[in-house]
Amino acid sequence: MKGSKPFRFKQFSVSHHRSSMKVGVDGVLVGCLANVYKANTILDIGTGCGLVALIAAQRNRKALVTGIDLHPESVEEATYNFNSSPFASRLAAINCNFLDFDESHRFDALISNPPFFDSGITYTDSARMAARHDCSLPMGELLSKSERLLSPDGVITIIFPSERIDSVKADAKAAGLFICRQTLIRGHAEAPVKRIVAELRRENNTQDSGQGTIISELSLMKKGLDPTEEYRILTKDFYINY
Repeated sequence: MKGSKPFRFKQFSVSHHRSSMKVGVDGVLVGCLANVYKANTILDIGTGCGLVALIAAQRNRKALVTGIDLHPESVEEATYNFNSSPFASRLAAINCNFLDFDESHRFDALISNPPFFDSGITYTDSARMAARHDCSLPMGELLSKSERLLSPDGVITIIFPSERIDSVKADAKAAGLFICRQTLIRGHAEAPVKRIVAELRRENNTQDSGQGTIISELSLMKKGLDPTEEYRILTKDFYINY
């Protein structure tokens, strides 16, 4: 794609100059932490340039992975990235409003780096702004629609700012879901928690019935700019310099 500078990972490259969602740490985190190993079908909600879908396809070599996005140029770029990858036969990108997506489909894993800046604005002047604000896809609607697309033992993995945890829990409960796992993300060991990667299941899911939420932590950097050993291990199959 002329004029673009792709971001190169070990097994694929991602062009992202036209997409509403660029390559970033949040996408890498949710892609690497998502529970996808047992999934036969995976849906990446708000795929943008396709980064999360590509990570999922690399981690699970049998799954069929679909990326969905409202932004036509994102879908075009994601399709280019998918077709240029070693996983092209298992990847597809669809231009569609997620809330209108056909509910006859069922997925074993749904993943999203969703819009989460709840600023109260109702006007967005760019695709990226729309992708980052709740006005394009409120969390409650995302979770409610996702629950209807889940296979019986399916899971949903999302990333969001730590200050949103109470509202996410309330939205999950309203959708008939509960958070079974949380990974608390810190910039470094002494920094406050900035992001949470959460895994959700249906409340009546027998795999987690009667269990509380499993909570772990992940620090990204040591003091300075070097990645921590735990972050290196998490992303070692993706970043070229590891």
